[in-house]
Amino acid sequence: MLFKMIPASLAILTLVALNPVSSIADEPEEWGDHPLVPRITGSEIITFRFVEFDRVTLPFGPRDGDEFVNQYTLEGEHTRLTYVLRQPEVSTLQVKRAYREGLEQAGFDIEYAGSGRSELGRRFHSMDAFDRDRRGASRRTLGWTRGTDDRDKRFLAARHHEEDVYVSALIYNNRDLEPVVRMDVVEVPAEEAALTMAAPQPAERQPVDREEIVAAHEAENLTAEDIESGIISEGRVAVRDILFEFDSAEIIEESADALSTIAEVLDQNSELDLLIVGHTDNVGDFEYNLNLSMQRARAVAAWLEQRYDIDGERLQAAGAGMMAPVASNRNEDGRARNRRVELVEI
Repeated sequence: MLFKMIPASLAILTLVALNPVSSIADEPEEWGDHPLVPRITGSEIITFRFVEFDRVTLPFGPRDGDEFVNQYTLEGEHTRLTYVLRQPEVSTLQVKRAYREGLEQAGFDIEYAGSGRSELGRRFHSMDAFDRDRRGASRRTLGWTRGTDDRDKRFLAARHHEEDVYVSALIYNNRDLEPVVRMDVVEVPAEEAALTMAAPQPAERQPVDREEIVAAHEAENLTAEDIESGIISEGRVAVRDILFEFDSAEIIEESADALSTIAEVLDQNSELDLLIVGHTDNVGDFEYNLNLSMQRARAVAAWLEQRYDIDGERLQAAGAGMMAPVASNRNEDGRARNRRVELVEI
């Protein structure tokens, strides 16, 4: 996409360019020139912004008071770039002439060109049209030269004679006296790109009724071997098939198979003692979730003791609340993964 121009009037610049290859290599991959608009060899992009469809007003004439004598209000793809040529010995007049030749060679007609206050108007360069959305470069590199008049500020406005593409370029010296080009390119499409409308989606929410909780749950169906393997290899295993009533420590009956499997593991491994740790998502107060996770861990321990006659001395309950998420809490899928019971070998 990077398309360079070396017009005859600037041929000498390529001989004194200060390592242009490394400068260009430092530009982010998503940055680049507009495919129809060339750049001076050795110059680098220091700010870049692309909008797929926008309404933009481009000046195409001098300033008269608070307005431009001529301007276009366009709708289409908007590419806003700022280039710097780190060669203070190069004048803005050379840059302007190079761009004029390069744009004409690329198929553009120059609709306006001017230099200095006498042609562009008083404080032409300070209009908002040139300042918006140019973030990411230092003030020294991007800012105007202080303490001088406007004679070295120059401007070009061009329109492609085949494609519906418009270019405006303000050229000036920065505070290091390096030539800078603030450029806007607007490409008007033959047809406006319309956004398609999707059907309204219900707001994401956590299931609250018992039937909803069971229906929404994707069972993992861990076997005794799965649990043993997790404990042996990692010292812990998450069991997500233990379901609780919403905002409660009451275990839902559909959790019986998972609890039966845990009891089977304990029966087959008489030396195994478990820390049962409850985990919650981050919805609600920290202390509340910490307390709820402890209550749920205790409910699991009580179920194993009462229904499977597991020795309570082998079980210890703990609550971690929201402190150890395994997924993002920014969506319900992640929050569901964080609501779990973990078995930790002790």
